[in-house]
Amino acid sequence: MLGSPGSGKTTFCHALAAAGGPPLYHLDDLYWGRGWRRPVPAEWEATVARLTRLRTWTVDGNFIDTVPVRVAAADVVVLFDRHPLLCAAALVGRSARLRRGDRTDYLPHGLAPDDPPVRSVRALLRKALGFRRRELRRMAPLLAGADVRVVRTRRAASALLAELSAPDRRAPAADGDPGLPPCRCPETLSPRGEPMTHGTRPRADRGTGT
Repeated sequence: MLGSPGSGKTTFCHALAAAGGPPLYHLDDLYWGRGWRRPVPAEWEATVARLTRLRTWTVDGNFIDTVPVRVAAADVVVLFDRHPLLCAAALVGRSARLRRGDRTDYLPHGLAPDDPPVRSVRALLRKALGFRRRELRRMAPLLAGADVRVVRTRRAASALLAELSAPDRRAPAADGDPGLPPCRCPETLSPRGEPMTHGTRPRADRGTGT
């Protein structure tokens, strides 16, 4: 899953997992440590290599240095390319909810809502408004030859979710890796204030991704 922050890719991933899709891994969870600590490059490369060697997975996040190895191992690449202003508006709303202490939005496990980069509306807007001319321009040649599904609208997201969660597309049993924790968001996030399980299908059109 690739796309601009605020495009809805993370919420789509949660919906796919809830519908019986492959185990979900957020790259931000695997990358960031407390206090915005980064892994050393060799450690990060090894983590991504281990992840893509698993039998089945959905990976949420950009990290352009990881795109070639992920694309080579993936059956389908989903690219959320929604209008930058829509992404920006979603990020502003997300920032406001985090400031209120509302935990209905995904936040990397190593980060806190009051970390300056999380609270910085200016930084979030810069990422969303510049995604197409920076990250997407660099990604495009890396996606050549892959089965890429581009999502630009809510209707397209809903149709793709139905396709990927169809019974004949259900993932085989996962092999797992004890050193790579899959998504635990459904244990902590809920639009109504109660724990959300993978039996609950969140909306696939709400932008919360990072």
